[in-house]
Amino acid sequence: MSAEVQKFDVVVIGSGPAGYVAALWAAERGARAALVEKKYLGGTCLNVGCIPSKALIHCVEMLDMARSGKRFGITFGEPQVDFDKVRGYKDRVVKQLVTGVEHLLNKREVAVFRGLGRLQGPGEVAVELEDGTVSLQADRILLCTGSEPVCLPMCSLDDPAIMTSDNAVNLPGPPKSLAIIGGGAIGLEFAYVYSGFGTQVTVVEMLPRLLPSEDPEASEVLARALVKRGVKIAVNSKVTEVADSDQGKRLVYECEGECTTIEAEMALLAVGRRASTAGLGLEEAGVALERGRVQVNERLQTSVPSIFAAGDCLRGIGLAHLASHEGLAAVDFALGREAHVNLDCVPSGIYTVPEVASVGLREHEAQERGLEITVGKFPFSALGKATVLNEREGFVKLIAEPGTGRMLGGTIVGPKATELIAEVALAVENQLSMEDIADTIHGHPTLNESVGEAALAGLGTPLHNLP
Repeated sequence: MSAEVQKFDVVVIGSGPAGYVAALWAAERGARAALVEKKYLGGTCLNVGCIPSKALIHCVEMLDMARSGKRFGITFGEPQVDFDKVRGYKDRVVKQLVTGVEHLLNKREVAVFRGLGRLQGPGEVAVELEDGTVSLQADRILLCTGSEPVCLPMCSLDDPAIMTSDNAVNLPGPPKSLAIIGGGAIGLEFAYVYSGFGTQVTVVEMLPRLLPSEDPEASEVLARALVKRGVKIAVNSKVTEVADSDQGKRLVYECEGECTTIEAEMALLAVGRRASTAGLGLEEAGVALERGRVQVNERLQTSVPSIFAAGDCLRGIGLAHLASHEGLAAVDFALGREAHVNLDCVPSGIYTVPEVASVGLREHEAQERGLEITVGKFPFSALGKATVLNEREGFVKLIAEPGTGRMLGGTIVGPKATELIAEVALAVENQLSMEDIADTIHGHPTLNESVGEAALAGLGTPLHNLP
């Protein structure tokens, strides 16, 4: 029996931050849109990634605030953690947001198909539903299939003592000890979470420092903060063995020719993510891949002219906001409109305490390229609001072009860095200068004043910090 056939203007495969946003935007643009999702409506981000992990981080922040009450003259008993209720709070946040996405899709009359979608050609997607197969035909198809955690060869994801970011948000309780393999954003966020809940955490990073893609000074500030929380850190260390032990897992890592063994109840793999493109019929349909990543041109168009792609399936880096922005652009390109994606101005954020955020060019990148730059830097220790909050660690660092002062990028490590980076991103995207930032009145007392102060420093006229 032939499959049922339904026709649309645009079919989107994958409902993460790229896919569901793209489907909504296609409908907003007047197209009849379909959305295909095999597992989670809302994708990794809403269900097992950004949102649940930030809910857990918020719980740990609340716990830290309660523990530090004496410093502010507020005294009460030692805070107690009911992990079932913590997990329940996290689950309610996820359910509320996923329900919101469902409501938006319904209101915009996007047809949602729950099942595995496979390309059958340039204009057709076969979806395997629970009760059969449906064929979706469209002039334009958009791939938004996301990414998945990378697994090390010596590990098995079937091992209950081995976890990735996908299941680290759903533990029945904090383990007594946890070895985290990988010192990037994901690994360090979970190091913050579980150390806050009382787990003895060890982070093993193969490269010379934590957060190797971020500013080295920012990495140093965060490393010190984690060590203060009791997190053990090993850098320049390559894991060579992961095996069972009486405690749970035994890890062996090599550093400068010497091997070290650590024991932990559980191990978390945080060694990166890869594009999720297997089993979708992409190559059979003529879509070019490179190391599993979908290849696109500047209009987010694949090697098949009627098929476009956006988000993590292009690069596997796990930035939901970039995925959403590309989802919007891919729809516009597919519908013959113009759009804009600036890959040189993509903010990144690590939601630890202190937070780390950056956008555009980092200082060390400029140095590696031999570029001349102007740097403006301001420490949170000199800021009134940071002192009020007793969160004085970190700094704002702005990077500009000499002469013109045009903003090229910036790094912030400190309180609410992931919020403060927005002003820097706006300046970089719109080619504003340090002088433009300095001339803007920043409210007082606010954390945002730090950005204006850094601009003044970069102009050679520091106000509240000494040169």
